[in-house]
Amino acid sequence: MNDNYYEDLIVSFLRQWGSGTKTDFIRLLGDKVSDVLDEKQKDNKLRNLLMAMKRDGLIKRSDENRRTGPWVLARVDSK
Repeated sequence: MNDNYYEDLIVSFLRQWGSGTKTDFIRLLGDKVSDVLDEKQKDNKLRNLLMAMKRDGLIKRSDENRRTGPWVLARVDSK
C-alpha cells in the first residue's frame, strides 16, 4: 500500500472524530502496514507520514505540545 492510502485513512479518521493522537493512528494503521516491518520501522513510517502531511498542510497539532498533542485537520477542504 502506498502512503496516499494511509493519508486518506488518517484524514477520514480526523473528519469523523475531529482529532487523533499518534496512538490512535497506530491502532488505525496497525493491521494495514506491512508485516515485513518491525515495530520500530512501523513507528518511523507513521512519524514520517505525519510529518509529511504536516509539511503539506493537511494536518497540524491542536495545541502547543509538539510531542504528544493531538492532530487535527489543518483545513476543512483537505483531500
